[in-house]
Amino acid sequence: MADYGPLLPVIGSGAPRDTIYTHDFRPSPGVGGLVPSISWTRNLMEQEKPSFQQYLRAIKDIDAEIVLPGWKNYMARDRALEQMRLLRYYGGYQGMKWDLTTGSPNNHLDSLIRTKYPRYPRYFSKDGLFSKLELPKVNAPFDVSHFHATLSKYLDWPQNHQYIRPDLAGWAGDMFTFARDLKDLRSKGWFSNDSLYKLADLSIGEKLDGFNHSFGRSDFYADVDARNISTLVGQGLPLHTAVENYFENDLYGRFGMFVNSYGGWKNFEKRVRSYNFFPMNPLLESIFIDAAQRAFINKVREGCLREMDCF
Repeated sequence: MADYGPLLPVIGSGAPRDTIYTHDFRPSPGVGGLVPSISWTRNLMEQEKPSFQQYLRAIKDIDAEIVLPGWKNYMARDRALEQMRLLRYYGGYQGMKWDLTTGSPNNHLDSLIRTKYPRYPRYFSKDGLFSKLELPKVNAPFDVSHFHATLSKYLDWPQNHQYIRPDLAGWAGDMFTFARDLKDLRSKGWFSNDSLYKLADLSIGEKLDGFNHSFGRSDFYADVDARNISTLVGQGLPLHTAVENYFENDLYGRFGMFVNSYGGWKNFEKRVRSYNFFPMNPLLESIFIDAAQRAFINKVREGCLREMDCF
């Protein structure tokens, strides 16, 4: 006889509050309110891709926790910052470098989450459940860990850690790394200087066969979206509301909001050009920095032209 043990109800078992079901699956209460074993619901859940609604639910759960007296009265930005510092930590952006960049995670909030929602730290980890998410309405992976880390810096600015500009934890940092990747390929004879700018335009924010670089599609969207969500939270929206309105309800143009957060197209282009030196890559020649800057500007321009909302 086949062993159906994992599918049978377990007396007295109840799905923990952080159990997330896929495709609207809900176990039947059955006789006496029994539920299928947790191992079955867990396996079902982790074998399939999560939905964005499941991610939103987790964000709402964390936002509902009372960390300090008067926590509910904290400004939306302060609450969101505490959450993003912790989710950044869960996503593997840890250690002194990141604590200096955006601040240390709140140990009390961490303890509350691990007690009340013990699976969330795993779901938000670099290879966890939410790492399988796709961006709504965009053919791109949702790099949750990257998004949380970048957003934590934008929310942290300008109250704390002012010696690190937030763009350097987002698109500007990735832009310099992309310039370094271009230099490395050029040194290997992969292309000539004449084709440098064309290669940069074709590959930034995309996955190009034969060119494994660090500013791909998921990185590009994570950087743009983090800036935009920080803008909405700065206007007073709770984090989960900002995320839902932006990603799910599609109330805002992605690239129009991004450019306008810098004061319009001219100011945006000026900001990109203002980054000429990055301490992590101090020996980059200007030609590679210029190629990366132009490619990033052109990529954002493409998005603006699709939206007709930047100029």
